[in-house]
Amino acid sequence: MTRNLSRRDFLKSSGIFAAAMALSACQPSTEDATERALPTLDTAPDSSPAPPTDEALLLHTLKRISFGVTPAMLAHAREIGLDAYIEEQLSPESHDNSETENFIEKNFETLNMTPKERFELEKFGQPIQEMIEATLVRQWRSSSQFYEVMVDFWTNHFNIFLAKNPCRVLKADDDRDVIRAHALGNFHDILSASAHSPAMLTYLDQATSKKDAPNENYARELLELHTVGVNGGYTHEDITELARVLTGWSATGFRDKNREVGQFLFRARTHDDGQKQVLGTVVPAGGGQKDGEMILEMLSQHPQTAAFISIKLARRFVADNPPASLISKLSQVFSKSEGDTREMMRTLLKSDEFKASVGQKFKRPLEFFISTMRVTGAEIRHTPRALTNQLRQMGQMPLMWSPPTGYPDYADWWTTTSGMLNRWNFALALTTGEVSGVEVDLPALVADAASAQDMVDLLSIRFLGEKLPDNARDILSDYAGTDIDKTLPEIAGLILGSPYFQVR
Repeated sequence: MTRNLSRRDFLKSSGIFAAAMALSACQPSTEDATERALPTLDTAPDSSPAPPTDEALLLHTLKRISFGVTPAMLAHAREIGLDAYIEEQLSPESHDNSETENFIEKNFETLNMTPKERFELEKFGQPIQEMIEATLVRQWRSSSQFYEVMVDFWTNHFNIFLAKNPCRVLKADDDRDVIRAHALGNFHDILSASAHSPAMLTYLDQATSKKDAPNENYARELLELHTVGVNGGYTHEDITELARVLTGWSATGFRDKNREVGQFLFRARTHDDGQKQVLGTVVPAGGGQKDGEMILEMLSQHPQTAAFISIKLARRFVADNPPASLISKLSQVFSKSEGDTREMMRTLLKSDEFKASVGQKFKRPLEFFISTMRVTGAEIRHTPRALTNQLRQMGQMPLMWSPPTGYPDYADWWTTTSGMLNRWNFALALTTGEVSGVEVDLPALVADAASAQDMVDLLSIRFLGEKLPDNARDILSDYAGTDIDKTLPEIAGLILGSPYFQVR
């Protein structure tokens, strides 16, 4: 006599892989209940969805402006209201991050060294390792989550490959004086700071550009990646002329006597002082360093720059293919406010386009990695060195993208079979205690659970900010069975590896 297997029997007999596959078949939905599979999260809905409820909008916003929504964040935002919370996050100087910064100062000594001191270290890779780890700790632990997200945004926009020598000893200064100093400021200031950064000038070979042999690398990327964009209307002649403008913009090295190593230096003798013209702007002869300052000012105010930065912000915070209406709004704010990041983000987060974008952004590996650590309340017994190999396998180590483009910010790049499998493996390794040096107290998260469904609900509220839909809840409850203490780590890992946790 044969017996029909129930779903619970099937899941238990087939193991965790069957449960994961069943859960993956469930699809997150936007607020209008339009269901979409993860690979198409970058496409806009066919019709305008209904505005999210106040609670849904709050959760949606916190997901986009943080590396992971913790219960404390959510409770605080509910208490003071979303608008007040956004303003609070736009003022990171008011936050107490002393514990995090003290940890960084204690454990990552190279960040406060001079470039020369870093260069003279016996351990060649120490500045690289510590720069990566400090970045992860801040994203993980900082109360200034919006600020850290913007630091990550501008780090990718003004990308520098940390492992290129001598960037390994210069990037820490660039991170402090360029990116972190101007992450919520105006665009001209961060553009100018980057253009004067020894790390950037070295990375893109500008430091050795001379009038008799102008190097076009930095000039090209300054136009294509930093300001007007590839469709910004410039020609190859504009690139060659800009390269001439920037000749002499360099950095001090060990051969520069009586000068501190790793500082910006304008070498007047190697500068082309003739007349030039870039994007229709004539640069008079004899200007010296002012030639470059003049063009940076022009580029920071250019309409195409306004559009390009607006597109990138909208892609980061709204959708892979952001609506033209939002880009137009942001471009106007950019032009009126002289590229004020705070004003642009206020406009973006209050826009109808942002409110309608629930479920339209997919976590990149770094966002997935940090968010798992934040929502589980993971603790480390030492610096996160043991964790970096996990992130490396997922393909997005901070500061380690070699091309000047920065890490891709669209779902299709990351939704590969191997990429998703690496996420699932990491989630299960974390919750089952297989990540060396990391502890997650799962029983404390479900202390009030009296049943499998209680356990699933408590974990999904903790990890996702809300309960899972009924179909996903049933799959996990069936798998959990009656021995919830035994299946707790697997259920936690399944939720973290599920499609619901991949959406931000």
